[in-house]
Amino acid sequence: MIVIHIITENEKQIARIGEWLLREKLVHESVDIDYQDSWKLVDGALVKYSTFKLSARTKALLFMAIEAGLTTQYGERGWCLYSTPVLNMDKENQTALINATVRV
Repeated sequence: MIVIHIITENEKQIARIGEWLLREKLVHESVDIDYQDSWKLVDGALVKYSTFKLSARTKALLFMAIEAGLTTQYGERGWCLYSTPVLNMDKENQTALINATVRV
């Protein structure tokens, strides 16, 4: 199991992505979207910009399907996808995640 993280500068896009992930049963019931300030270096100067980060629990085997769907719907630019492993999870939530997502 993993937690996927998707980052984009487009608030409407991140909401649509969250809805798509839930409708397609690619993630468990909880999708969290957070606003964050980010910084990047542009021509030697620090530039502040806003990003939106979606986090959701899913099966590791669904990562490639999620990436393929994002690429199909939004192209290869404008979003960043990565995951972090879930090392331990209580049995009740583990069973719920397995049952709530598509079979792989």
